[in-house]
Amino acid sequence: MKTIQYFQFAILGLVFATAGCKKDKDSEPDTFAADQQVAVDGNRADHESEDVSGLEDDIMSKSDISFARTATEGDTNFSYDCATVTLVRRGSNPTGKLTVDFGTGCVGSDGRTRKGIIEWTFTDRLRNPNAIISTTFKDYGVRKNSSDNYVMVDNASTKKTTNMNEVASTTSIVLKREIDMKLNFTDGTSFSHKGTKNIVLTQLSGDRWTRVHTVLAGSQQNGTDRKGRNYVMSVSKDLVRKGECAKLGFYKPVSGILTITNDNKTKSIDFGNGDCDGEVTVTINGKIRRTRW
Repeated sequence: MKTIQYFQFAILGLVFATAGCKKDKDSEPDTFAADQQVAVDGNRADHESEDVSGLEDDIMSKSDISFARTATEGDTNFSYDCATVTLVRRGSNPTGKLTVDFGTGCVGSDGRTRKGIIEWTFTDRLRNPNAIISTTFKDYGVRKNSSDNYVMVDNASTKKTTNMNEVASTTSIVLKREIDMKLNFTDGTSFSHKGTKNIVLTQLSGDRWTRVHTVLAGSQQNGTDRKGRNYVMSVSKDLVRKGECAKLGFYKPVSGILTITNDNKTKSIDFGNGDCDGEVTVTINGKIRRTRW
């Protein structure tokens, strides 16, 4: 009888020990998910940069307004999507200004809510050769349709885009984009994003939802992640973003490879084969995981 009781207690002890180990394992943080956060935030900063450029090009392209140097008309106010736009023409000045005001928050045709102001100072319409457009932000923030929280673009953030073409083209343009952005999150953390991107913009005949942005291999950004750690982000294989995917809610490249060095780790993100989906393959120090963003 004593022997039987001994084995019963031993079995119970093994059960509790196993349950305890499982509980400890379940409560451990997903370090892989934490390690890829810099890539997620970098993608968000990259998307917001391209989204703003798409807005600017769309407004200039769709609005029947003269940007000619000889224009003498006064300021022009009009609506775009849910925002109010003010145009100050170049006239005889070196630059003009385009201001888009989303007020305290309005929902765009893509289902995202934007608030605050974006200002563009331009030498010409972006599609014209050698045009230069500089972007600044004032209390500007974006909220996904699935979120209650805004991600704010720091007011000190700037962006300069130069059309490198020397002749006009209706099919594609080559851009040089200099970025110095900082995203501020509701939990008090921030993510900085600085560098130069070489971009080819194609499928120009429609609106921004038909365009394709290709960031060429060799483009590089760097900054500080939410934990205050430095990172370097390099395009290893051309990154392709499609406007049609962004309109469907997929705010990431559809193909290409990004390599990040951060926290003594090498992180590689493969964005797939061109489909509008959330699938990415992340490799961190040799460990591979297929996930969704």
